[in-house]
Amino acid sequence: MRTGHQQNALTLSLSLLRLRALVLALGESASPDWWKTGFMSETGLRFLERIYPRTFLHAAVRSAGKAASDTHDRAVGRVGVYHLFRLPGYLEAEIGHTPFESERDFVSSFRIALGQPNKLLELLAQLSRRSGMDAGPGAKRLGTDKELTDPASYEKIAAVYHHAFSEGKPGFPYFTIEHTGSGG
Repeated sequence: MRTGHQQNALTLSLSLLRLRALVLALGESASPDWWKTGFMSETGLRFLERIYPRTFLHAAVRSAGKAASDTHDRAVGRVGVYHLFRLPGYLEAEIGHTPFESERDFVSSFRIALGQPNKLLELLAQLSRRSGMDAGPGAKRLGTDKELTDPASYEKIAAVYHHAFSEGKPGFPYFTIEHTGSGG
């Protein structure tokens, strides 16, 4: 039986995995593409499914996520910031242990939507639950690392990406690291 903390961590990890998968698929299919990978397509998934039958979607998200992380790092920097594809170690570890393939409904609807940006955007809109997020192109600071365990933060991230992909202009939401302690 899961504790409340374990259940919240699982829910957060699944939200992050869904968000990553959708953003990665949209980034690959955008014109021009945001990163040059081919894992988040039906062909890419079928290839990975042969090698990693139980964890093919995790493998696709990790592989395409590396290219997406590099693209985000160029846009927002690496020092003092986190973004969807480079989170604190404890969140990355949690994501790595999350049984994504057990999410049959999401995986099925995701695979059906692959190659159809409008359908992928519909799935992304379901994660955002926010409308009217003012998000121009480029880097967009959404808060601090203290907010990274708040589900509302991921709704904001989804809204920024939804706006960016809808407008056809790359957007890169990020969080800054809040330094605590006394200055000297």
